[in-house]
Amino acid sequence: MPILAGMEVKRTEKITFRCTVLEKAALAEQALRCGLTTSEYCRSLSLGGQPKERYSEEEKALLRDIAKIRGDLQRLNNYFGGRQYREVFEENRVIIEKLKKLLR
Repeated sequence: MPILAGMEVKRTEKITFRCTVLEKAALAEQALRCGLTTSEYCRSLSLGGQPKERYSEEEKALLRDIAKIRGDLQRLNNYFGGRQYREVFEENRVIIEKLKKLLR
């Protein structure tokens, strides 16, 4: 539970609203993606918040792979420093193909 100036906040009031089964499922799914309960998610939205989705472990791993490939591209460009563009282009093409496979 949230803490406010060293005091525990107890939520005692209840608000109810109606929605369809699909809307309820969509709210629950979005809340899960944000790492929140459905109540926390709805409360945040109703008070003007914009809960952010969290990355899954698979997405985090993919982002790490992309960052590594980006670093490889940067090192290649730095190494050749504007010379031998044909070789740099070919190396970059190979790395881009690897990146495309990761994104599939």
